[in-house]
Amino acid sequence: MMEYRTLNNGIKMPALGIGTFLLTPDEAEHSVVSALSDGYRLIDTANAYVNEKAVGRAMKKSGVERKEIFLETKLWPSFYEQPDAVEETLRRLNTEYIDLLLLHQPAGNYVAGYRQMESAYKAGKVRAIGLSNFKEAQIREILELCEIRPSVLQAEVHPYSQEKELKRFAEAEGIVI
Repeated sequence: MMEYRTLNNGIKMPALGIGTFLLTPDEAEHSVVSALSDGYRLIDTANAYVNEKAVGRAMKKSGVERKEIFLETKLWPSFYEQPDAVEETLRRLNTEYIDLLLLHQPAGNYVAGYRQMESAYKAGKVRAIGLSNFKEAQIREILELCEIRPSVLQAEVHPYSQEKELKRFAEAEGIVI
């Protein structure tokens, strides 16, 4: 039975998924098809992984309805100021919408990138937005200027890097790690 987390905008996100970091396009396509057939419903990819097209093909090939898949991807800093970054991401993934779109890291003009994600959210192209690899000070900066609060913080958290302060901060702000 899949567990879900409810995000601060009411969207339900699977607690477990498959990541495609360091996978070649062929490996990503095969892995995503296998994961979806095994019951996984969250897929994480990114512009920087250079396998979004393969993830899109795998979703179609899997036979799983798009509405059952929680698709998460990330914008790379070089795309933060490109006005068509979200449209190009949708095109690469061959999908009408993205369930969760994150800024990949706090580099470059990440405020412009966040504004772009807010516009995509308002337009219905993205169901939730968030941050990846951001620390508390950078998250506070976004919180001070945002219209739409980040729903998720993707961060390295495991037994050897527990990030207790960051977890407390995110929880207090209604952001799921």
